[in-house]
Amino acid sequence: MIVRSLKNCLFHLKQQKRGTRRWIVSVAILQVLTVLVFFHSSTSVSRNSLSRQKLSVYSDGIETSTNPSPSVGFNENLIVSLAEDETLHFQPVGIAPFCYVEGTDVEATLSTNSSKCVCRTNYFGHECGIPASAWHRTISKKYHRWPLKPRKVPRRIIHGLNINHETDFFRVRLEELKDAVDVYIVCESNYTAHGDAKPLYLMEKLRSGFVENFHSKIVHVSLHKFPPEGRKNGWYIDMYLRTYMGTHGLNRIRGVRSDDLFVLLDADEIPTREVLMFLKLYDGYPEPVRLAMRWSVFGFFWKRKKEKQTGFILDWLRDAMKEDSENDNEDLLQVTAVSTMNLVWKVCRNNTFLIRKDMTNYADFQERLSQYRIEGNRVTPWTAGTKHHYAGYHCSWCYSPEGIRTKLLSAHADDKPRWGDFAEKLDIAYISRLIREGEWFDATHPFLMADWEKEDQYAPKFMLQHYREFSQLLYPPDMTNVLYSSNSHNRDSQ
Repeated sequence: MIVRSLKNCLFHLKQQKRGTRRWIVSVAILQVLTVLVFFHSSTSVSRNSLSRQKLSVYSDGIETSTNPSPSVGFNENLIVSLAEDETLHFQPVGIAPFCYVEGTDVEATLSTNSSKCVCRTNYFGHECGIPASAWHRTISKKYHRWPLKPRKVPRRIIHGLNINHETDFFRVRLEELKDAVDVYIVCESNYTAHGDAKPLYLMEKLRSGFVENFHSKIVHVSLHKFPPEGRKNGWYIDMYLRTYMGTHGLNRIRGVRSDDLFVLLDADEIPTREVLMFLKLYDGYPEPVRLAMRWSVFGFFWKRKKEKQTGFILDWLRDAMKEDSENDNEDLLQVTAVSTMNLVWKVCRNNTFLIRKDMTNYADFQERLSQYRIEGNRVTPWTAGTKHHYAGYHCSWCYSPEGIRTKLLSAHADDKPRWGDFAEKLDIAYISRLIREGEWFDATHPFLMADWEKEDQYAPKFMLQHYREFSQLLYPPDMTNVLYSSNSHNRDSQ
């Protein structure tokens, strides 16, 4: 509109005689419009610049929005060249020379006029860069012995996983972790772990524009065969899928350094961004790293109950003396999930499956580990994550009833008892009742009802921010007042 007015003014100016009153007025108007055009353009540029650098405020912190640009179509043969992270994660705050921006209470640090960073809740350390999940479980006891220090150049994280039909959880993972992960290797087979033909659910959705903003960091590895050994030995196929994913996926990533990290998890295990950022930004901790995760079943409203030990008098006395609270009974899933690429190359010999296996406990790998230690590498497994300060979320069997039925039928042959072999266990009404009542397929009740109003880490932030979309996984069926059915929001089985 301003540009159109400017053109009209120029037109009328040409019609006026130079020096007349109308000519002088036209010149004045022209000058005003020129200023307006300049201001409009500058404001637009500033607004766009701010948009690119905007900060998304989460319930417990600030996260830089660094989503990749949308791609045109999905490149099924994508080769990724890892780039350096040039973000200034550590900056001076007042007279405090070096603070982790996301973990520092900037206002409090400035008001104290101190050279020490004042940490936000759930952050610790001199630079406020250690999240509570790592601090409370391990680092608080070793802080003065471990040579922890911020890196000048952040590590890059390669995250590998296999996927069957957990496409919704894959989207949550991408949105939750954002810039913490540099590239994903996703292996998808057109066979289930049982050996039955199935569609490539994720690939079909990616071709249709699913999670388009993240296409530039997704290396999709398609597996179009089922090894004969997998029909005889179900655990063989579990190993085969992870090994195939790592071998073929890593071949399509360029510029990998030995100190970059490989994170291996299942499709229903989502780490927290906070713990991954710590691992990216710090040196001085040993490897491999175990993650202790909140263990939910059917939905985040059921938590796995710890099995009571029997036959030990000391355990019996301990249980008798302490209050039997739900927090004491909560069980966590602990998985060995993170190692450097140096360990993958030299100890695992590129077999990423061995990360999950925790090769440090096996005699077959002791010679390689000894040589690896001689070269100056510290190999001591340690754990991040504890109750109330989880390092991630494991939501097992968290689907619609149809999705659970798909999982039952997809389980490999040696996953005993294989509930999918029992026709009555496949009934949708039966599965819906299990979800509603917190009952397992063997008629036991090994779950605790979670308190979604009181728990700080009830579920991934992205799901809580989009609670309407994920309501049937976030809240008990009685609260949603909707019977789990094929109309549920969770479309994993489709």
